[in-house]
Amino acid sequence: MLRTEGETLSFGRHVGSLLKAGDWIALTGELGSGKTVLVSGVLASLHPGARVRSPTYVLVEVYGAKPTVVHADLFRLASSREYAGLGLEDLAEGDAVVLVEWADRAAAALPPERLDLELRYLDGDGRELRIRPRGDRWESLARDGAFDRDRWHHALYPGN
Repeated sequence: MLRTEGETLSFGRHVGSLLKAGDWIALTGELGSGKTVLVSGVLASLHPGARVRSPTYVLVEVYGAKPTVVHADLFRLASSREYAGLGLEDLAEGDAVVLVEWADRAAAALPPERLDLELRYLDGDGRELRIRPRGDRWESLARDGAFDRDRWHHALYPGN
């Protein structure tokens, strides 16, 4: 459970610390559930001071280098066929990590080795976070407790 925006940012920062070149993160959840906030935490971990620009209208934003962060938002895709035109696989080459919001709109096109994160509203405050590791690397991290709350909760932003 992510109780606040600060906790969502902190979890994102922790996920960012786990990423390596070639990793893909698939984010799903309702509008306003915290996907972009989580991406902000990942970006803060990898490129401190960088600010997420929501790619809802341009569909893809690219940040920094070593690693390059490719952030796609598939909300505006009319069909999964449009996904191919984004060229995410080309952008993902080299040292890039790829974060895909609304990943369910093109799930079949995403690489099988990835981390799926689903955010759901809870009654009252907070979000439920469902973590689905896909592939050996992510499953190993999950088995080792990498996503356990005690691994990232200490990194909460002050005041959150």
